[in-house]
Parts: sequence; structure tokens; C-alpha cells
Amino acid sequence: MTWAKALQFGLKNWREIVVIVCLSLTVIKTQMDYRALNKAYEISRQEMELQISSLRDIHAEEIRRREEALQSYRSAIEQIQRNYLTSVTELEQQRDKNRTEYVRQFSQDREALSNEIIDAYSFELVE
Repeated sequence: MTWAKALQFGLKNWREIVVIVCLSLTVIKTQMDYRALNKAYEISRQEMELQISSLRDIHAEEIRRREEALQSYRSAIEQIQRNYLTSVTELEQQRDKNRTEYVRQFSQDREALSNEIIDAYSFELVE
């Protein structure tokens, strides 16, 4: 008897039952789509976090390399400056030594000094 009443109710209200079934299917489908979108969002977010961490690592490595290059550059510049100062000092010492030697030669042997200058610079003596 209950089957008969249920069948009679179903035949009498079939449109409402179809609307309820369609709405239920729509809600179920919407929930499935929402879960799929949420899962895709989570996967995308995890990939972005991985990319960001990779970029941070790459950036940190580049900064480390740049600092090493700058340190190498600074040490090379310091070495060049030290060499320059040493060369300048040696040059001044040699110049002072040559000057005293030329002063001594000028006071003792002017002819030898003039011959040395002529030979050093390929001058011709014009009288």
C-alpha cells in the first residue's frame, strides 16, 4: 500500500520531483567543481611557493657571487695600489741616486757626463 501511495504521489507531483532532482544534481555538480578548483588552486599555490623559494635561492647565490667578485676586485685594486706606491718609491730612490751621480760627474768629469747624455738620447754634438 505504501508503494501505491508513493507511486500515486510521484505521478501527481512529478514536475516538482524533477525540479528537486535537477537542483540536487546541480548542487552536487557545483560542489564537485568547487573541490576540483580548490585542488587546482592548492597545487598552483604550492608550485608558486616552490618557484619563489627557488628564485630566492638563485638570488642569494647571485648576491654571494657578486660579493665575491667585489671582494676580489677590491683586493686586486689594493694590490695594484701597493705595487704603484712601491714603484713610485723605487723610482724616486733611483732618481735621487742618479741625480747625486750626475752631480758628482758634473763636478768631476763634465766630458764623460756629456758623452753619456749624448749616447743615452742619441744626440749629435753641434759646436
